[in-house]
Amino acid sequence: MKKIDFTDKDVFEKLEDEAIDGVLDYDNFPPEEYKYFSRLSKLGYMNRHKGWSVGICQAKQEELRTQYSKEKSTANQAYAWYGELHDNRIRGQELETAMYKAQSEADMLMYAVKLIEKLLGEGGFEERMTKKIKFFRQAKGDVKNEEEAEKALENLKNG
Repeated sequence: MKKIDFTDKDVFEKLEDEAIDGVLDYDNFPPEEYKYFSRLSKLGYMNRHKGWSVGICQAKQEELRTQYSKEKSTANQAYAWYGELHDNRIRGQELETAMYKAQSEADMLMYAVKLIEKLLGEGGFEERMTKKIKFFRQAKGDVKNEEEAEKALENLKNG
């Protein structure tokens, strides 16, 4: 079966017409499209065999189209989130490997912070933690001033 471009308005309208006429085979469609065209097919059946007026059917079709758009948008957001989660997991594995290969405690700490950021999917976590590390190093006396703390922080980040 060839891939159907559901984003093409002309193609989509043709599919809608076929569904309403009861001749569309939507068995292999993605979930959101399957649900929409299945309901649309039933709407066409109600028009042809149960006497529903064209006006009622058009109003119902608009409701179904609005519902489909919302469901498609939600699904696209979920797919994007799952893709990001997958990418973060792969990057997390790379960072875990880098942690094991780290040559110093500071390197290991920075890889661990980056790993946590990826696993949480929380942008900005690394930046907040590196500021906190800088503060602790200053308080502990590892560095004497702000400039030295910045250099130490850059060394931590760049390994």
